[in-house]
Amino acid sequence: MAEEAIFVKSGDSILLKKAVAKALYSKNIEQSKISNILKLSQPMVSNYCSSDDRIPNNIIDLAEKISNKIINGQSTTFNTCVSFSEKPFEGPFYIARKNEVISDENNRIVDNLTEAFLLLKGKNISGLIPEVKINIAMAKDNAEGPDDIAAFLNGLIIADYKVTGNNGIRFGRSKHLSSLLLYLGEIIDINAIINIAYIEDVLKTSFSYSYLTKDFKLQDNKNNVDILLHKGDFGIEPCAYILGKDAVDVVNKVLRIKEEIK
Repeated sequence: MAEEAIFVKSGDSILLKKAVAKALYSKNIEQSKISNILKLSQPMVSNYCSSDDRIPNNIIDLAEKISNKIINGQSTTFNTCVSFSEKPFEGPFYIARKNEVISDENNRIVDNLTEAFLLLKGKNISGLIPEVKINIAMAKDNAEGPDDIAAFLNGLIIADYKVTGNNGIRFGRSKHLSSLLLYLGEIIDINAIINIAYIEDVLKTSFSYSYLTKDFKLQDNKNNVDILLHKGDFGIEPCAYILGKDAVDVVNKVLRIKEEIK
């Protein structure tokens, strides 16, 4: 998740710490705690809090914003950085991890996952809902690791046998589906996967299927398969994985499976 960062000139950094110390002290935060938050000695915090130095209004405003975040339990760190640009960085920015930087490919994957969710939203999928949450993962072309795979944060939200919502899409968050998709992608031409409940009547479907071993490896050498079944193990419920070229493709297969086995 992108983190908010506030950039100030190096000459204003001490003034900002003074202003933050004063703001926290005015909110009845003990100087010993301020010392830990700002990584300053307690005598220095005392000096800052009693200082009558004139602090510019823009620095005071920043300090008030930072102190409120601290009061609300957000972690705050002060870092020094060297930036190279045509104009200096000042004010608030958002820092994203490399895998979250918006690119045409990232946008395409997020849009496809969103479309897949909307296709599934409101549909009754009783009989296909596993005990664990349903999720959909989609990989970039030539994905090399989990950061190249996007999925729904904490899975899809289900109520009354219907998908009703989600908590957003993130890259690098669904460990199980990501690792399975990376492994399968080296053998089968797929870019997306969804987990559902074990399909007892798989023969009623029009899709090709195969099985996974207990340690989630392909049981045979099939390289053209739509459904992979896992019979479960101690602490692992039986489940099925639907494979496809993208998230919309796997959701359309799930909806067809629901119609075919009812």
